Amino acid sequence: MLKAIIMDFDGVIVDTEIVWYDIYAGWFLKNKNYHLPIQEFLICVGSSSADLLNFLEKRHCIVVDRKQFFRDIQESFIEQSNKLPAKNGVTQFIREVKSEGLKLALATSSTRLKPITHLTRLGLINKFDELITAEDVERIKPNPDLFLKAAKKLGVVKDNVLIIEDSLNGLIAGVNAGMRVLVVPNKMTKDCDFTGCYKKMESLESLDLKKIMRDF
Repeated sequence: MLKAIIMDFDGVIVDTEIVWYDIYAGWFLKNKNYHLPIQEFLICVGSSSADLLNFLEKRHCIVVDRKQFFRDIQESFIEQSNKLPAKNGVTQFIREVKSEGLKLALATSSTRLKPITHLTRLGLINKFDELITAEDVERIKPNPDLFLKAAKKLGVVKDNVLIIEDSLNGLIAGVNAGMRVLVVPNKMTKDCDFTGCYKKMESLESLDLKKIMRDF
C-alpha cells in the first residue's frame, strides 16, 4: 500500500539542472578553458559537485580551487534561479498527494538553504512533512541514506514508499534503498538509461496518482 511520496528537488520540483549546467560550463570555459560535456556534468546530477571535480582532476588533470569554485557557482545560481517556476504538474501533484492523505518528504543531495528558499518562494514549503538534505546524512546519492532517513522520519517502511526522481544517481539511490522509483527526466537527463525504475514519465502532469495507489 502506498503511504508516502519522497521527492527530489533539483530537476523534479524546479528545473534547475539546465541552469546548473550553464553555470558549470561557463565557469570551466572561463577559468580552465575547458568545454565541459553534458555527459561529464551528469556525474554530479543528483549527487555532489565534488564527484565531478574529482573526476576532472583524475581524468583531465584539471585542478580546481574548490572554495572559489563553490563560492562562484552558488552566487551565479542564486542570481539565475530566483524566478524559476515549479515544473509542470508539480504543484497540482503535491496538492493531490496531500488530499489523498499521503505523507510527503523531500530528499535532496543539496544543502538545506536552497530547497527551503525555493519551496518557500513557491508556496510549497508547508506541504512537506519532512525535509532531508545533505546536512542530515553522512552519504548523499547514489547512496541510499537520504531516502532511508526520509522513510524513517515519516514512519513508513520501504514497501510503502514511492520516490520521484529525475537523475540516474537518484534512481540508483532509490534502488539501493529498496524502494520503487518513478523517474521524470528533464532536458539534461532524458537520454540516461533508467533501467530498473518503477515507471518513467515525461511529466507529473500525466501521472495518475489514484491508479498508482490502486496498483501499488
